[in-house]
Amino acid sequence: MSLESAYNAAGPGIVGYLVATGTDEATARDLLHDAVVRVEKRLEGDATKSAGRDVEGLSALLFATARNLRANRVRDDARIDFVADVVDGAGGANVAAPPAGEVPSDALYVRRRICAALRELPDALREAYVLYQVGGRSVREVADMTGASESLVKVRIHRAKNSLRKSLADWKEK
Repeated sequence: MSLESAYNAAGPGIVGYLVATGTDEATARDLLHDAVVRVEKRLEGDATKSAGRDVEGLSALLFATARNLRANRVRDDARIDFVADVVDGAGGANVAAPPAGEVPSDALYVRRRICAALRELPDALREAYVLYQVGGRSVREVADMTGASESLVKVRIHRAKNSLRKSLADWKEK
């Protein structure tokens, strides 16, 4: 059976599932297209992989791939990209308090405040901190990426945390 048959059979249902789980229709169709491309690449070059699968098997593979792509997109969209803000300089160095009527925990204010504090760090400290804390890298990975020893990376992360703590000291829960 062909992937095209599986796409025709399962495509509307997959898009319906994605829309029902909170994805807009255009994005759902994009995710389905991406799933088809990934499944096609996975089956490419090995006729035995697709030969043993019927339409239901390929449809299930398409569904699982589309579902996983949606989960990845939701997770990635939920992440705040502090690194880009720090590099691009968004938010400005002096972040004014939020306008009257808005609480200081407003997401945009928080993001700008943290990015401004990160920009104040020396380059080596910021790099180690962002890779470790925001990027989720291990100390060993940060050391490999920066060419510093693991102990130096730990010191840099510690100093960055202390500096950030001081920069944001006025911003404590009361």
